[in-house]
Amino acid sequence: MIPHPTSHIRLPIVVFNEQTHADFSMSMLDQETLRTAAGDFLFLMDRGYPRSACLQLVGNRYNLNAQHREVLHRGVFARKEAKDRRDRLVGIEQLVGLKLLVDGHNVIITTESGLAGRPLIAANDGVIRDVARISHRYRISTLTHQAIDLLFQVLHEYPPQETLFFLDAPIRQSGELAAALRAALKSWSLPGDAQTLKVPESRLIGSENIVASSDSAVLDGVGLGLDFAAAAIRCLSRELDLIDFTFLS
Repeated sequence: MIPHPTSHIRLPIVVFNEQTHADFSMSMLDQETLRTAAGDFLFLMDRGYPRSACLQLVGNRYNLNAQHREVLHRGVFARKEAKDRRDRLVGIEQLVGLKLLVDGHNVIITTESGLAGRPLIAANDGVIRDVARISHRYRISTLTHQAIDLLFQVLHEYPPQETLFFLDAPIRQSGELAAALRAALKSWSLPGDAQTLKVPESRLIGSENIVASSDSAVLDGVGLGLDFAAAAIRCLSRELDLIDFTFLS
């Protein structure tokens, strides 16, 4: 095993029931193995080795399956990269009176995962991400409307000057989702709009406004990032199922 300074810290990993979380099961995961693999992954990246090569090396070394490699990929970043990203994150209270751009599907899907009790990753860059990877088969459901309501409760509490949602046009039902978001903006008397775009990142990256997303590429391309989904999910009264890598910050 590659030596690293975090080897004495225990990673709090939650083991999930396969029947309850059909999209992603951690029930067979050796928690100690993932903890050790996460530390080695960080160790290598901190020394400048390419991220993809580090993930492959660590994944092969610890015989991780595709799901567990995805958890590391979405949850662990080199310390400098993670710190730079955390330093650009703003608190939800800073929304008031400012313009907000929202990475629509990204934020809504993550919020739905929290509502559904699916496992979430608390990454070491300060962002909560889902592990379901369901965007390619996303469908509007009752959970969608619950997620929208939860997000708008947050917006009502901390009203921006304007809120613009940008949705991935190639994802099925994106037009219907945009209509639902426009209806919610009107219902909550909040100025804004919802649009479908082939590449919504083109309206997010480079913006001088607050941008809500958990996409690392988007967050790296903006001056002010917001983990909008995390702010909404934390409003839930129940305990979250978190795979926590924040100790690796």
